[in-house]
Amino acid sequence: MEWRHNPLKKVRACRRYASDEGSNEIGVTFAPCKGEGGVEVGVNRVKTCGSWHSCLPCGARIAVHRARELAQAFETWETLGNSVVLATFTLQHHAGQSLRDLLVAQRAGWQALRSKRPYEADLLNLGVASFPIESALGTRMVKGVIRAFESTYGDDHGWHPHYHVFFLVEGVISAEAAREAVAPMWDRWVAGLAKHGATAIATVNGESAGLDVKVIGSGQAASYGKYPFKLALEAVGGIFKHGRSQDRKGREVGHRHRTPAEIVEHIAVAQVEGKLGDEQAQTDLRVWREWCETATDLGLRQAPFPMRAWFADKARELGIEGPLTDGEPGEEKTDEQIAAAEVLGNRTGAMMSSRDWSSTVAYEFDSLRRAGRHGGWTAVVVWFDQRGIALDMLGPGEEQLELEQDRHQAQAEFRLANDHEYHYRQSVAGALSAMVGGVAPDSSTGRQAKQDG
Repeated sequence: MEWRHNPLKKVRACRRYASDEGSNEIGVTFAPCKGEGGVEVGVNRVKTCGSWHSCLPCGARIAVHRARELAQAFETWETLGNSVVLATFTLQHHAGQSLRDLLVAQRAGWQALRSKRPYEADLLNLGVASFPIESALGTRMVKGVIRAFESTYGDDHGWHPHYHVFFLVEGVISAEAAREAVAPMWDRWVAGLAKHGATAIATVNGESAGLDVKVIGSGQAASYGKYPFKLALEAVGGIFKHGRSQDRKGREVGHRHRTPAEIVEHIAVAQVEGKLGDEQAQTDLRVWREWCETATDLGLRQAPFPMRAWFADKARELGIEGPLTDGEPGEEKTDEQIAAAEVLGNRTGAMMSSRDWSSTVAYEFDSLRRAGRHGGWTAVVVWFDQRGIALDMLGPGEEQLELEQDRHQAQAEFRLANDHEYHYRQSVAGALSAMVGGVAPDSSTGRQAKQDG
């Protein structure tokens, strides 16, 4: 779907062509999956765009990796006896407002919130830690603040952008103390919004609205590590069960609140149903294009984490596992590297032409993956043969075919050895053979007679 309808050229080319310049081949990969004999099928050696906000495949990979990084960092921080405070800042919005105007106002609010002296005083009052960051210019100290961006689109109220801000607090802090420390930040946030004609309300009828402050409880590191990446992590699944009429929480058309990724999946459903021309699909396409173009033009970044190296060292000392400690000390992966990385455990079993991939295989990839899961690598080869698509088998692929053939043979022999009906037929046939002078009835006839009887 994105190859045809995404407004960004780099996304339209993502995973469409071979990554190696001058090469026209793409790898078909496999890895064992749950279930007897099945394999997970993938591809490698394809160009990727590395866009966290506008490409579903790249965005999902980046989100999973970054969420695991934050979860590991939060767990490390908690293990050291400290706290993580999460504050959400939002603004009022209504249908018809452009995403760009709202984001410009949002950025003005954030800039005002971070006015140097008052902001430093607030962070000190909250107990936010400072971390050493090494660079070519030497060591500098940065505050333990991680700002994440999120936006949904509501049928009734339009774009709803907001910030989730994580404060890494030394020691233990109560929810009440955290709210008191964040309150002055809220006042400056509102003042900054006002300069761009925007407004915000902290509470409505005693319930949090524009401002929400909480202390992440013990053992919740993993779930809150995912929080900044809900844009990519929460879309998959429900759309294809409920169709386009509902969002993932079951809200009907007119009252839905969807992430951009959910909107893309609704567009994909419309394409499958042949309804891209209807009003709902055209509205979704317009909203999706606005998101992609605005996010790109404004250079949206997701959850910058400059103290990553410090947390990697501490996690390594404490034996807390995760992506921060998977590589070499000091190694940091960019979004582009994460999107292009090989999936751990995958083996390249064969090569196909990039033309076959982009013209046929990519559009039927779901059926290829199903074949692999149910029939193993053998079924993958059959899938290509049935479509007349050339597959250049590599060593790992040949080995897997032999392994599956040996396994199928062993399974057949096991079933045969334990087939009581087979032994029954054989004993009867032997007895009859002795009775009639060595002429035994056909065993398949014996089976039919037994079943019919």
